[in-house]
Amino acid sequence: MGVGAKVTRTVTLSAEDLLFGDLSVGTANTASAVVTLAFNGVLTDTTVLVGMGENAAPATQRNMKLGTGTDVVPYTLHVLEAGGADIATRGAVTLVKVAKTNTYKVTLYIRSQPSTDYAKGTYSDAVVLTAVYAP
Repeated sequence: MGVGAKVTRTVTLSAEDLLFGDLSVGTANTASAVVTLAFNGVLTDTTVLVGMGENAAPATQRNMKLGTGTDVVPYTLHVLEAGGADIATRGAVTLVKVAKTNTYKVTLYIRSQPSTDYAKGTYSDAVVLTAVYAP
């Protein structure tokens, strides 16, 4: 008689959208979003690599872009609400375990400087997040 079982591991990386809403021309603009890594089983070394975004130019400056044109709004990503250093290109961000669960989270903060030079319209960018973990 044969007896068998298969144990699979699932890992889910999710992130809220970072949305400024209407940008201020007089003060710095900020917003935040939570990144979550959930899994079944035991993981260690849980970090997320944060990409520069599809509109980065030069390669070290994150930008939201207005449609298909050339107008951009530069922004920075941080792990501290107060700002500080921008998360580097594919910079590693450590996630924190949520109580006694198999879920890890981190809050990312976005900041844009005020300017009257931004063209009217809706700007966007997409940042790739890559989960790094050891089973």
